[in-house]
Amino acid sequence: MFAQITHTNERQDLQIQHTCGDCGLRTENFFCQLPAAELARFEALKVTKAYPKGTLLFIEGQRPAGIYMLCQGQVKLSTCSSDGKIIILGIAGPGDVLGLSAVIADVECEVTAEVLEICQVNFVPKDAFLNLIKEDPAVCLSAVRQLGSSYQTAHKMICSLGLSESVFVKLGKLLLSWGPPSVNGNGHTSVHVPFTHEEIAEMIGTTRETVTRSLRLMRERGLVTLRASELVIHDHDGLRSSVGLSQRH
Repeated sequence: MFAQITHTNERQDLQIQHTCGDCGLRTENFFCQLPAAELARFEALKVTKAYPKGTLLFIEGQRPAGIYMLCQGQVKLSTCSSDGKIIILGIAGPGDVLGLSAVIADVECEVTAEVLEICQVNFVPKDAFLNLIKEDPAVCLSAVRQLGSSYQTAHKMICSLGLSESVFVKLGKLLLSWGPPSVNGNGHTSVHVPFTHEEIAEMIGTTRETVTRSLRLMRERGLVTLRASELVIHDHDGLRSSVGLSQRH
């Protein structure tokens, strides 16, 4: 479900795509790949809007108004404990459908969805979407696949947070997941990272200070450098080896 980090600077504007059938932004994600007839039914129900950075699409504990299909941009998904500790559960990207599990289960939203950069969202009201999946097997199957993908992502996160991995390992795996990287003139790989050390810490269940120390250790080992919003991976295979992952072939 969750998107890879974008490799471009934060966009300031975007061209809204109003029709799904001839949209050049369609991804390999499930709802984008609906057959033409089902895609037309979905399009007839949706309301397309652009949201600026910082907008809250919905809040944890709120009753869902409908589902939000993200077409352009990125949205941060987070949860907050009773003592105010925040964990970032993932970054949604184009093709992801937000609020799906809460709508289908008819429960309160389990996360808060905050826009990270100006984005385009197709919104379908709850009742209209539920009627659609009841009547259309293809749409229903796509919804099930989305939920299955979300479950797999959640399982990986729980294993990472719950098992006895060090912060260094968790951070290294997170950095490696932000690919595929682009190769610069020096043969190094670089990725645009629109997150602060605090936000990165919230993704792996640790503190900002610990993230800063781990990044400094990685830099001293010649593995990565993170300056401002640019992450440079100097030794991709070395980083994989340091976090216990096999080498790429």
